[in-house]
Amino acid sequence: MQAAVLLACWSEGFGAIEAAHALADAGLAPQRRFWVVLDELWRVLRAGRGLVDRVDALTRLNRQRGVGQAMITHTMSDLLALTEEADRLKARGFAERAGMILCGGLPEAELSALTQVVGMSAAEQRMIVDWSTPPSWDNARARDGEPPGRGKFLVKVGGRPGIPVHVDLTPAELEVDRTNRRWT
Repeated sequence: MQAAVLLACWSEGFGAIEAAHALADAGLAPQRRFWVVLDELWRVLRAGRGLVDRVDALTRLNRQRGVGQAMITHTMSDLLALTEEADRLKARGFAERAGMILCGGLPEAELSALTQVVGMSAAEQRMIVDWSTPPSWDNARARDGEPPGRGKFLVKVGGRPGIPVHVDLTPAELEVDRTNRRWT
């Protein structure tokens, strides 16, 4: 159900972009550029055989359409866990064709698949693995400490050295992002 809703929303979004371009081409609206976020990509890809083709079709010609996009998934394993070999190869192609890859903390086992797609130095790999380390216990507050990788990402563009960045969320974003509410 979630995959169907995501795919329907993405299709509707791309349809709205095409309509905006048609209006602009006819001189009825200003030319605009768009940024599309395809979050939870793994949900759609795993929902059924051949859905990789649908996502691929949605996203193939974005430069010509004036569209930038972010395809968000948790790990390379999400792309390689599909049942059909052809689907796995196409899904891997999403990462291979990406102009930029952002990595948060990942376990060491994940790096072999990732480094086949994007080159990383040993120092970059170590940094990403260190960010995935669980938080230590904070005795003063009797709870887990801050996770070492919270808000940390490595931006990789082509074969260039990665740029480590730190993202601080606003209080409102932190509230929305609290996915462990039921544990606290």
